[in-house]
Amino acid sequence: MPKKCIICGEEAKYSIKGTRDHYCSECAKENFADLSMLVEVEEMAKKVKDLVERRTKAPQEEELNLHEEDKEETESNDESQTQ
Repeated sequence: MPKKCIICGEEAKYSIKGTRDHYCSECAKENFADLSMLVEVEEMAKKVKDLVERRTKAPQEEELNLHEEDKEETESNDESQTQ
């Protein structure tokens, strides 16, 4: 769902970092002298998406590592028992 400009209601391209204030290109240019102070909405969405992907992968990777560690431990126990 696209973010809307808080001034005119058009699709927002910029926002103020850490707030829910979003602006379309035209309103951002009219109200801010330096657009580099604003965060592009697409950039924020990409960061959120990357964070979600990392968090969903982390438990799966951790689970895989635990299974490998268990397997290695079992193998080393088997070797020590045969000696």
